[in-house]
Amino acid sequence: MGKNNIDLNKKKVFAARFSIISNATLVGLKFFIGIITSSVSIIAEAIHSGIDLVAAIIANYSVRKSVQPPDDSHKFGHGKVENISALIEGMLILFAAYLILHEAYEKIVRPVLLNVLGVGIGIMLISTVSNYYISKYLFKVSKETDSAALEADAWHLRTDVYTSLGVFIGLFLINFVPIKGIGILDPIVAILTALLIIKAGYNISKDAILNLADIKLPQEQENLIKTAIEENSEKFVTFHNLRTRRAGPYKYIDLHLVVSKDLHVDKAHKLTHHLTADIRNKLKNTDVMIHLEPCDSKCEICKLECSKHQ
Repeated sequence: MGKNNIDLNKKKVFAARFSIISNATLVGLKFFIGIITSSVSIIAEAIHSGIDLVAAIIANYSVRKSVQPPDDSHKFGHGKVENISALIEGMLILFAAYLILHEAYEKIVRPVLLNVLGVGIGIMLISTVSNYYISKYLFKVSKETDSAALEADAWHLRTDVYTSLGVFIGLFLINFVPIKGIGILDPIVAILTALLIIKAGYNISKDAILNLADIKLPQEQENLIKTAIEENSEKFVTFHNLRTRRAGPYKYIDLHLVVSKDLHVDKAHKLTHHLTADIRNKLKNTDVMIHLEPCDSKCEICKLECSKHQ
């Protein structure tokens, strides 16, 4: 493992631990303020942040596990641990949405008087600002390290930004706009929060399932692979059967490369190493397997070109 990969792995682990600390702090504050104010929207946010905390703990485990090298039981490494983590996080988000919807319904059926809303408004503003910058940091690290688990964790916090902002606006209006019945905004904001959470949970779960099912890499990444190969087209006849998949931050690529039947083994070996290096220069965390095939010599053009491989 190169020094660059080691540095990226350390950055992933630090980001995951930082997310745990920030989430734990916000969960405690939101639950405390939600109880003293009787605000279902703040309690909904506390539940949301509680799920985020569990997700951050899972992400912390998965990023440490995924960077472990292959062993006898996992010959291809532990990359898919991150995809499993992202799936669990997505399911947790959906469960949080259910809890919030249930609590909001109870408050609509049996309204309660809200108390000390100024404190609740303050904690929602703090939550909005802090989660924005933390999620921005996690998105940056997840992109640098290609971490599915950190990306899912970042999306958790980014939805928290929007929902905290919604709760902040709702509580602000309830506290400062003296309109009869405006307190209904509290459970309504909680319901809107749940709907946003459902959308995020669905997207995270879908992406995790597709990667676990070995869906091919995105088209732009496959195009980079083809470009890297075609830039060396004068050294081989053609290529086919390109297959790609992803396991956590790692990408697996295999293809069939057709070369002149007169190409010496040592030159063919050097060619595959050269192509592998070119692909890895365009896509990080890549494992490349190239199967060599001899040209069948049926094409007259190929016969003319074979001389440069001898």
